[in-house]
Amino acid sequence: MKTIKAAIIGYGGMGGWHADRIREMDKFELAGVWDIDPARLELAESRGIHAYGSLEELLADEEVELVTIATWNDVHKPLAIQAMRAGKNVISEKPVTMTSEDLDDMIAVAKETGKLFTVHQNRRWDDDYLTMKNVVDKNVLGKVFRIESRVQGSRGIPGDWRKEKGHGGGMVLDWGVHLLDQALTLCDDDKLESVWAHVTHITNDECAAI
Repeated sequence: MKTIKAAIIGYGGMGGWHADRIREMDKFELAGVWDIDPARLELAESRGIHAYGSLEELLADEEVELVTIATWNDVHKPLAIQAMRAGKNVISEKPVTMTSEDLDDMIAVAKETGKLFTVHQNRRWDDDYLTMKNVVDKNVLGKVFRIESRVQGSRGIPGDWRKEKGHGGGMVLDWGVHLLDQALTLCDDDKLESVWAHVTHITNDECAAI
């Protein structure tokens, strides 16, 4: 199997995590990263990682087959579309985008270009979740009629841009998507019939309505 060259757009916390994982994989090679913050590019280079001079330079690199997007949530859509139209397969960090309508547009471009487009959901590999999925899959408890799951998030609430309505979307889009994804994959043979939510907040008035 040939080595797949990958690049990362956004070299923050998650971008750095993806860079480390790619560098550990035998079948992948990290071609480089790009970030709007020059300080992050300097940090990448200090770690022996190539820093592209611009987004356009990254997308023009014909050796790059796969792009991982680890930026603010509100720019996942335009970046993913631009990358797919540049001939790149795309992995987007979660949440994939801010609205269902945006996701429809992204899927349409994936079909138009024939490129892979998927979402990184890292909480599918949490030990507690995998343990309960194994219990459900093997029918250890018989018919399951109620499941409770909760998460307090990183330091209790999402910080920095993640708590902002324009860039992140608050707790529901930061950690809530993990609970929704786990619920769907835990019972992936069952059709979703309805969704109901009661959203409360204490510290984040800006995202209370989400």
